[in-house]
Amino acid sequence: MKEVMKFEDVYRTYEVLTAKLCEQGNDPLECAGVMMGQAMKMYKTVLTDDEYQALMVVIADTVEGDNIYEFDTSTSQTKH
Repeated sequence: MKEVMKFEDVYRTYEVLTAKLCEQGNDPLECAGVMMGQAMKMYKTVLTDDEYQALMVVIADTVEGDNIYEFDTSTSQTKH
């Protein structure tokens, strides 16, 4: 049976993948959008409609945290 990764391991795996994609020249906003879209798709799949809506409210109301990523956003444009 394949061993399941712990939360921290999964988190670091995504972090490394995202950093690598950005280092290869991919737009950080596009990378973030893809991760967000995939997360929302997973949440929608496993949560009830009420749980999903409640989570979306929490996400929308969350105060911005520290800016830990160092990306050049001087030429970025909205992608949506």
